[in-house]
Order: sequence, then C-alpha cells, then structure tokens
Amino acid sequence: MAFPVPDHLPKRPAPVDVSSQILYKIDSATKDTLHSSLAASWLRELEDSIQATKQRIHDRIQSDLPKFNHQLETSKAVQARYESLVSRADELNEAISNPNTGFLPTLVETLSKHSSLAQETSDAEALDEGFSYLLRCRNVYSSLVSMILAGELPEGVTISAEVQQLLEEMPPSLTKTAVAEDLKHKFNASRARIQDQLTDAYSKSIIISPKEITIRAEVQVRGSDTMLKLSALLHSLSPATLSGLLSTLRRNLLTHFVDHALTQPYSLLTETSIADEVKLSLIPSPPNSEDMRKRLDNLSIILDFLSVHLFPRFPQQEAAHFTRSLSKPITNSVLNNLLTPFLPSSFGLLPSFLDLLRRAVSFEEKDIQRLLEGNRQEGSIKAWSDGVSGHYERRRRVEILEHARKEIVTLDDIHDTFKAVSDGGPETSLPTVVPVQEDEAFKDDAWGFDEPVSSNPVEDNADGWGFDEPTTPNAATDNADSWGFDDGMDPDPAPEARPETPSAEAAPEPMEVDEKKEEANGDAGLDPGDAWGWNDDADLPAEDNPEDNPWDDPWSDPPGTSATLEPPPPPPPANIVVSPKAATRLEKLATKQKKQLNGQSSTTSTPLSSPPIPEPTMTKITFSPPSPPPEPERKNAPENGRLKSKRPPEVVTTIAPQEHYLVPKQAKRVLKMVETVIDESKLFYASNLFPASKGTVPAPGSILLQSTSSILDLYEALYPVKHAKALELPERGMLFSNSCVYLTGAVQRLEDTIYGQSVLKERLVECRRHLQILGDSWYDGTIEREQQKIDKILVDGARGFAYTADQDRYDECEQAVNDVLKDIKRLAQRLKGILSKSKYFAAIGSVADSALSRVLRDILALPDIPEIESHRLSELCRILNALEGLFSDNPEQPSFVVAYVPNWLKFSYLSELLEASLADITYLFEQGALVDFQVHELVNLVRALFADTLLRTNTINKLLNGHPAPS
Repeated sequence: MAFPVPDHLPKRPAPVDVSSQILYKIDSATKDTLHSSLAASWLRELEDSIQATKQRIHDRIQSDLPKFNHQLETSKAVQARYESLVSRADELNEAISNPNTGFLPTLVETLSKHSSLAQETSDAEALDEGFSYLLRCRNVYSSLVSMILAGELPEGVTISAEVQQLLEEMPPSLTKTAVAEDLKHKFNASRARIQDQLTDAYSKSIIISPKEITIRAEVQVRGSDTMLKLSALLHSLSPATLSGLLSTLRRNLLTHFVDHALTQPYSLLTETSIADEVKLSLIPSPPNSEDMRKRLDNLSIILDFLSVHLFPRFPQQEAAHFTRSLSKPITNSVLNNLLTPFLPSSFGLLPSFLDLLRRAVSFEEKDIQRLLEGNRQEGSIKAWSDGVSGHYERRRRVEILEHARKEIVTLDDIHDTFKAVSDGGPETSLPTVVPVQEDEAFKDDAWGFDEPVSSNPVEDNADGWGFDEPTTPNAATDNADSWGFDDGMDPDPAPEARPETPSAEAAPEPMEVDEKKEEANGDAGLDPGDAWGWNDDADLPAEDNPEDNPWDDPWSDPPGTSATLEPPPPPPPANIVVSPKAATRLEKLATKQKKQLNGQSSTTSTPLSSPPIPEPTMTKITFSPPSPPPEPERKNAPENGRLKSKRPPEVVTTIAPQEHYLVPKQAKRVLKMVETVIDESKLFYASNLFPASKGTVPAPGSILLQSTSSILDLYEALYPVKHAKALELPERGMLFSNSCVYLTGAVQRLEDTIYGQSVLKERLVECRRHLQILGDSWYDGTIEREQQKIDKILVDGARGFAYTADQDRYDECEQAVNDVLKDIKRLAQRLKGILSKSKYFAAIGSVADSALSRVLRDILALPDIPEIESHRLSELCRILNALEGLFSDNPEQPSFVVAYVPNWLKFSYLSELLEASLADITYLFEQGALVDFQVHELVNLVRALFADTLLRTNTINKLLNGHPAPS
C-alpha cells in the first residue's frame, strides 16, 4: 500500500504523457482492485499509444518528403568525408611516432647525447675550481695554526678573520661537502683556542681581589715564549668575549673597591714593580674618629689609578662605553652607601654631614664627570643635595612615627595615670551649666524609700575611688581640691609643666545663692497616714556593706581637710532636658504636707538643702523649665488617701567649676612627641642651614611639621585596633575616651600657639575634631556595652516579670534585679575617679536609666497583674531605689538622680502605683503628677491591676480623655 502523502506537502501534478498516466494508474492500484483485466487494459493503452506515435512520425515524413530526402543524402556525404579524414590522420601519426623512422624518437636521442657531453664538461670545471679553493683555504689555515703554536695571538686573530671570510665566500659546490665541514670544525676549534689563550692572558694581566688591583703591561702567552702586551690583548679579544670580561671587571670594581671604600674605612697603597706591574691595595683603618670625607678621597684615588693604568689600554669605543657605564653605579653607590646611611637623625649632626655632602658634590663634578665622562646634566648627587632638607625631614619623620608606633602599640598600665583638669574648655564636650534647684529643708523624707545610711560616711569613703593612692602628708588637702577649685592657679599651664594634682590652697570662697522660699500647700496638722497604717515602715538601719552605702562618696573630704566646699550637683548630659517633676511616696504624701524638693529626691530623713556653690565671681543664670506642668494647690486635702504632687517652679543654674579626670600617662607622652616635633621643626627652620624653598621644593621644616598630625592620626587609627580586646573593659574604654578628650584640649592649645602655618592649623583642627569624635564615640560605646549587658541580665533572668506569684519565678526575678543593682554599683566603683564628675554621673545615669526602662517596659506590658504579683513587683522595683545613692555627694545634700536618670520619677511612681487604689491613681492623674506616663500605659496598667468594674471603667474613661491641661 502506498504511503499516504501528508496534507501540508504539495500534491503531485497530474501526468500528461501516456507512460506517466499508466504508471500513475499502476501506483494507485491496490491489491483489491488489481486483476488481469486491469493489467490487460494498461497494455492495450500502451500499445495504442505506440501505434499512435508511429503513425504521427509517418505522417510527418510524408507531409514534407523532398526535404526529408535532401537531409538524408547530406548526412551520408558527411559520413564519407569523416572516414577519409580518419585514414589520413593515421598515416601522419605513423610518420611522427614510429620508433625506428619517426621524427620524434630521432630528435630525443640526439638531445640526450648532447646533454651528457655538457654535464661531463661542467663536472670537470667544478672539480678544478673546488680543488683550487680548498688549496687556498688549507694554506691560510696552516698559517693560522703555526701562529697559534708560536703564541702570536694578535696576528692569529687577523689570519682567523681571513679564514672566516674564505669560509663565508666558499662556492656553493663546496658548502655541503665533508671537506668543507671538517675545515669549518677545525677553524672554529682554532679560533676558540685563540680566545681561550687571550682570556688566560687577560686573567694574568688584570687581577682583582677583594683588597687588591694588579695590572701587568705584558704577559707571557701560555705554552710559548711570546710576551703579549695588554693593549694588544684587549684589542684582539672578540667583541662578545671582551664585553663579558668588562662586565665582570665592572662588577668586581664596584663590589670590591667602590662599595668597600664607601662603607668601611681604608687607606690606599700604590706599588710599581720593575716588570711594569702596578698594584693598588686597600688597607683597613681603625674606625675611631674617622673623617667620612676620606672615603670619597679614597674613591678619587681609585678612579685616578684606573684612568692612568687601565682605561687607556681599552679599545677606544669600549673604553668610552665602559667609563660611562661606571658613572651611574658610582653615584648611586655614593648615595646608597655613604650619604643616605649617614644621613643624621638629629639636628646636631647636620653641620658635619653637610661638609660631607659638599665633598660628595665636588667628587661628582671633578671625578665622575671629568674622569668617567659622565653626563653633566644628570648630577644625581647634586640633585640629591639640593633636596637634602627634605631627605633629612622624611627620615626623621619615619623615626618619629616609628617611635610613636612603638609607644602606641604598647598597652599602658591602667594605674599609670595623672589627673587632668576639665574647665569647660576644649577638653570637655559636656555643658558647663549646672542646674541648682531651690528647695526648702524639711525633716521627713518626701520619698520614704528609707535607704540605709552609714553611720560613718568618712570611713566608708576611705577608698571610694577604687585606686590605692599613696598616703602623703597633704592627702587631705589634695582630696579637698581634687575637683579643681583652683582658680588661683595660672590658667592652662604647659602640658609638661602642668601639675598632676592641683593644690588646695587656691580654693575659692563659696558663693551665696539666693533661695526662694515657698509656702507649703494644705493643712499640715492632720496625719491621715496614721489611720491607714502607712507610717509603720520605719527607717531601716544602715547596712554594713560599704558597696550598698549610698553616701559612699569618693569626692567627699576626709577628716581634717581644710577645704570643706562641696561642688554643686554636676550638669546633666547635653541631650537631657531637665523637666523637674515631683516624686512622692503615696503612703506618706497622703498624710504629710511637705515642701517638694524641686524635682530632686533624698533617701534619708536628714534635712536637705541646696549645696553651696563655689567661685563667687560666677554669674547665676535663672531659667524656667521648658514646659513643666504647673503645680495645682490642694487646699482641702481629703482624708481618704488621695494624694497631691508638686513640681518645682524654677531651676537655678550656675557655671560648673573645674573637674578632674584620670588620663593615662601614655597620652601625655604622645602629646610630648607632638610638642617636640613642633619645637624641632621651628629650630630646623630657624637654623638657616638650608636655603628657603624654591619652586616646588618644600620649605625647611615643613615635612617635619607634618609629623605633628601624623602622630595623632597614628594614635587615632592604631590604638583602638591594636588594643580592641583590652578596651572592652569599661575602665580601659573610659580611659581611652579621656585620653582623646585630653589630647583634644591639648591640640586646641597648640593651635593657639601656631602662627603662619595655615596648613598645619587645618590638620590640627581636623585631628582635634577626630579626637573629639573618637573620645565621645568610645564614651558612648562603653556606656552602650554596659547597657546591653544590663539589658541581657534582665531579659534572661526576669523574662518579662511574668508569673511572679510563683515563688521560683519571683526568686529568679529578684536575683536578676539584684544582679543588675550589683553590676551598676560595681560599674560605678570602677568608673569613679576615671571620669570627671559630670561624665561619671551621666554614664551611670545612662546605664541605670536603661535598666529602669527595661523594667518599666516589661511591667507595663503585662496583661494581668494579680494582687500578690502587684505587691511582689513593687518589692522588685524598690530594690533598684538603692541606685539613688550613687547620685549624691553628701548625705546632707539632696540627690540629683532626676537630672541623670530621666525615667527615675516614672519608675518611682510605678512602684507605688502597683499598690495604689483607683482613687489614688485618679487623683494623681487629675493633679498632673503622672505626666511621665503615656495614656495607653496608664490604661493598660489599670486594666492589669483591677477587676472589670464600673469604677475601673470610669477611671479608664477619665484616663482616655488625656492628661489635664496645665493651669
């Protein structure tokens, strides 16, 4: 069965002739349709088609029969002529190609005989010419061999050139013959033998050892009695051999004589013998008190010796090239082996070195350029001498920076420090305005946290700084003035002359501060707290642990100190806005109408008053808080426990006195390096040893002056990276911050003493800015690491203060809070004395505020606080109240914790709100005492503390209306 054609292919055209039609029919037949009758019909069609074709041909011939007959006769005539031509061609081929009588075989045989005779003639002529040429070559080669045997090497070199020419011009017929090849091999061996004997003679004529040069004018040829002159020997050497020997000679001269004569002291000895032999010997000399110019004199003698006894014997072209090739290496050797190594590293050695430099310039002008025909336009030594000022300064700069690097990479002792003064100038980035809030003394505690008070704060302060200072007769006096009440001293002494411990004799008189008295609001006669039972918590006795003593003040004066001034509360950090708020304990404020402590709190029942402010010449600045809520007066205090809260009306500020902080002595050494470089550069410029700068050449001292900022840049870049592990300790981090702050102020003072150096001033300003940023960054970074450490303790230990009703969970939370308290107190002990007072309180305040923020955030996020949990959470919060003792200088003075711990009031209210009633919360909210809390925080706290009652709903609705507007 035929394969079906796909539809997309073109179809086969219909057949037009009979045979194609029959084939198409055969192809389209199937086994079912194919039978004998069908095949017979195909045959009949084919026969009919044949008969039809024959009939058409016959009809066509008959239609034009005369023309057909004419064409038939013509074709027969053509066939007859064709047969005649074939017979004539066969006859011609026989005449040409017959082997015996044909023309072509006879001609080929004749030409072959002629070619053989010509080849025989050519071979005979070639043999005659070759033998004649070989005979000539043999005669010349024999002369060469005889001269070699006689030791006549220069003549042999001439004959060898003739033999070389004969071999190069040899006829082509002899080039590949065995005789020619053998002659070439023998000639090459003879020529190599000549060069070998010349080289041997050269080695006997010019002998260079590490300490001696020997030059012989004549030398005996090896294996003969012939004496060969040195000049003829050098002219006879082949260019390649001579070039190699001169290269070795140049290397030996530079290594054994030029470099040795410039690096070591020698004396020279010249000897001349009868056999026309000269020697130059190097004799070592003692190095004691050697004049370095003698080395250049020795080099001049060596060059004179060579120019007289050696250079004239060289071929003219080789001599010029050899001397020029020595010029540059000799000048480089003078620079590298004499001038550069002996470039002094101190200013006092420069005059003697300049004498040596002048001799080197003279050596280059007279010896190098005259004897060696050096390029007069190069002047390498002269060019180097023109920039010797820069070379000296760059070398000195490298030594200075290397010394600074060694100092910086050495980890300094943490106790190797001195006290620096922070006077509000460039050495501190904190504000110098100290808030002093006016208050009225009262007997009872406004907070009622009843912190333990040590019975002997003086004894507890024995080692408050954590450093075992040596006891001196004036220890009391030193401690009395340790905070810089020393205005009588000269301001800003030089860093190297500034005393490390200020004197207490210049302590100023205290300045009186006006205090505004406020009338207490409300009736103080009633004491409803007695009915409520809130006065049962009497003051607790002082603990024995000095670490928990809030009045362990390292800044207080020891017994017997004459200067008893107490500095005012230190200024808060620049980023803290002091918003004075009242912090009251609910139990006692409900029964006691007392004067508010101007936004500050005290943990003792001792009467509090504003601290005396030193320096009577300082101006007092009074300003109002930014937007404190006014204190509403409560004329008729209810007896149901509702409370009042008051805000201080104003804050009085005063200029902060000088403070002290510890700085590693390494910073003073770095500063000393900077000052030394500046002094050295000034001395270098004023010495007039070098001319002023010309063109692009820097002025004397300018390169050295750049080392000033480079030392500081090296300190900034290298110290934090090299000692990164050690700086993870808070003491190290703060000491490094203090170093940067100290250097910042010192650089500022250096800027004030520099005139006419705008570039240096710009670099110092940049270094000062970088130091300030670096010091602040490490100060903030150290605080941040401690904050993260405290936060991790609370997160891992307290775990959100949830489920404290369970005793185990409560113990875990209590342990975490106690660990935080201990860590903060331990940090305070480690940083006391290292930081200035203001920075110390700011650092401890930031860490404490971070802990309080975490506790506030976790407790306020609790969805439900049962009664037992509220009491326990309040107890946990009161543990951290002991932190207030870290922010007081004197138990008789108020604490200034609010200035440094922004969340202190909010945290204090939280511990009381956890145990307060809805009435107390409502009253405090209406009086504006809870402005620290967000409305949603108060709402969440009320929902967590109290059951869902109508009173709670009404309270929440009041809270959602927002804080009351200040009146």
